[in-house]
Formats: sequence, structure tokens, C-alpha cells
Amino acid sequence: MTEKLRKFAIILILPLHLFLTYGMTGNSGTFMMITVLLTMLADLALSFWQLQSFTAKYSRIRAFGSEYLRYLLQAVLVGAAEGLIYFFAVGSILNEDWDKGLFFTVSVAELILGALVAFVTGAARTMMYHDEKR
Repeated sequence: MTEKLRKFAIILILPLHLFLTYGMTGNSGTFMMITVLLTMLADLALSFWQLQSFTAKYSRIRAFGSEYLRYLLQAVLVGAAEGLIYFFAVGSILNEDWDKGLFFTVSVAELILGALVAFVTGAARTMMYHDEKR
């Protein structure tokens, strides 16, 4: 069960991103910053868990690449789902309700940053394990 859940772990970030986008109105700046940081850490943790960044022993970059492409596709789907929900809920990015647009942008930026950090970590781990085997 946990192995199947691990293969789709990044999709679990969607409810947190929706909370970040729609649950932050009227809160203090400190609470918002803590929520953004916790969401970012959750995004990175789910990315690392899905890609097994610290335990996987890929000896070839191609094996890591196939796992990463599956993860990247899921991350793009999460971003697209967030974009559709945002578009239908708000209507336009150019709206008077700028705080929802700001947090939507932060959510998408977290997805992109998480994907970049997961790629760099996984590729470096794969290259290190490949060197160890030699």
C-alpha cells in the first residue's frame, strides 16, 4: 500500500497548495510565512519520498530519469489542476483579489523549485552511486 502511495506522493501536495491559495486571506504575515515555509518543506519531503532520493541506488542516469519523468509529469498535472481550479474560482489572474493570485504563484513556484531540487539531488545521488560501483 505504501509503495503505491509513494509512486503518486507529489499529488498529495494539492490540498496543501489549495489551502495556501484559498485559506490565507485575513491572516497575519507571520502565519502566512510559516504556512508558506511548511508547505515548501512538505513539497520537498514528498518529492524526496517519491523519488527515494536518499535510499535509491540507481547506477545509471537513465533509470533515475525514467522515475523523474513520471514524477515531473505528476507535478505538471498538479500545477495544471491548481491552475484550472484557480481559473474557475477566481476567473482571471488580473483581478482585484490579488492575494489569491500571489499565493497561487507561490504554489506554482514551490512546485517548480521542488522539481529542480529533486532533480539535482537525485542526479547527484545517482552519479555518486555510479562512482562507488566502479
